[in-house]
Amino acid sequence: MPFTLDFLKSMAHTHGELTAVQHNGVEVSYAEMATAVNALAVALQMLDPSHQSRVGLCASLTLEYLVSVLAIQAASKLPVLLDAQASTEQLHAVLEAHAPTAIIVDEEGDEKINCDNEIKIRISQFEGLVLTYHAHTPVPMQDTSGRYPILKL
Repeated sequence: MPFTLDFLKSMAHTHGELTAVQHNGVEVSYAEMATAVNALAVALQMLDPSHQSRVGLCASLTLEYLVSVLAIQAASKLPVLLDAQASTEQLHAVLEAHAPTAIIVDEEGDEKINCDNEIKIRISQFEGLVLTYHAHTPVPMQDTSGRYPILKL
């Protein structure tokens, strides 16, 4: 299991319902954070089981953005961070250059990014992903050297 998820699960076990993150009056416990990151990581691996494939993220800086970044790492994927304020043309140029196999979007990103809906994960879907994948665990992935990836935070 990647370091990010191990750490979050350890914090959830130790500190459970204590607040891990607070943003705009919303508090998220360590247990909630670990569950959300785990579920999204599993969903990303189900879309594309390849090690270090790219995942686009086009959203405003919110709690869901943080969950997305951590889940991308936990799924052993590489993030392609997109500026939600950029034009559609600029976003599509970056997507073309990096060819992500999944794209996480908020409402604004969803409007700007035109792609196959099969690879688009909307932040509004996170609650359903948690319900679907909360009991699953992402598969630890190895790189071609046979070593587990080292995630740098």
